[in-house]
Amino acid sequence: MQSTANSSNYQHLLSIINTESYRHSTHQEVKILDVGCGNGQLIAYLTKNLPCVQPNINWKVYGLDVVNHGVQKKGFMDETIENLSKNFSEIDWHERLTLMYDDEKWQYPDNFFDVIISNQVVEHVKNHILFFLEISRTLTMNGYSAHLFPLSDVLWEWHIHLPLVHKVKNFDFLFDNIKFLSTLGLGTFHSQTKESGISLDDWTEKHTDYLHYFTNYISYQEILKMGKISNLRTSFRYTRELYQLYLNKKMKRTPKSIYTNHNSSFILEFLSIFFLKYVASVTLFLEKKQTFN
Repeated sequence: MQSTANSSNYQHLLSIINTESYRHSTHQEVKILDVGCGNGQLIAYLTKNLPCVQPNINWKVYGLDVVNHGVQKKGFMDETIENLSKNFSEIDWHERLTLMYDDEKWQYPDNFFDVIISNQVVEHVKNHILFFLEISRTLTMNGYSAHLFPLSDVLWEWHIHLPLVHKVKNFDFLFDNIKFLSTLGLGTFHSQTKESGISLDDWTEKHTDYLHYFTNYISYQEILKMGKISNLRTSFRYTRELYQLYLNKKMKRTPKSIYTNHNSSFILEFLSIFFLKYVASVTLFLEKKQTFN
């Protein structure tokens, strides 16, 4: 079963793809890449639900992940392929899913994908320049890319539930910050030590290593700069809709399958990203499009 957060994020990405499909209505076949596909839950969700919202389009969902990230267990991709094959046996998932090292270029030809997405991945990417350049290279002209992730501007580190620790780059200072905040009862240490009996020092060292080696937060301004370097239109379109979706879920309202007001107000959109980038995830929206001759 998906967590509430993941379920909302998946619904959000589905709604974005559905909304954008009306702007790209001439496409009879759409290739989508899920970057950082992990256990394949998002791939399964889209493979099942995209034909329901847009049955006239032939959707092909691909997945990409890295072998040397350290978070996924050994052999996770084989398990992902096995699970997807059980549910969607008509698809050759050995062909659709790719495993690589994080310093490699993606193993796809130029202009291959119509859509590239990710969920809670960008804050783990080691080389953001390579990441953006590969998005630009592998997207078709007029293709787009949507990514849900927290910026470095966020005030709360959501992996270990502590304030501001992701902003500390000095390893010793980071260790001391995590340990001190944990002694105050913040974060996940106390719940985890009840389950495993792990000591505070061991838990702190483990999670300091996690933040130091396996997260790489990037700021709002850095994102805009990298998008421009990569020749991609860069915005945070659909960020407000993500939080509206969270609110609707809490109030048990039916989520929207299409967004109709994302261009409604420049001031509202500006204020949304200005404040929401400090809260949690944003929605980065990239387009490979250029009309000036």
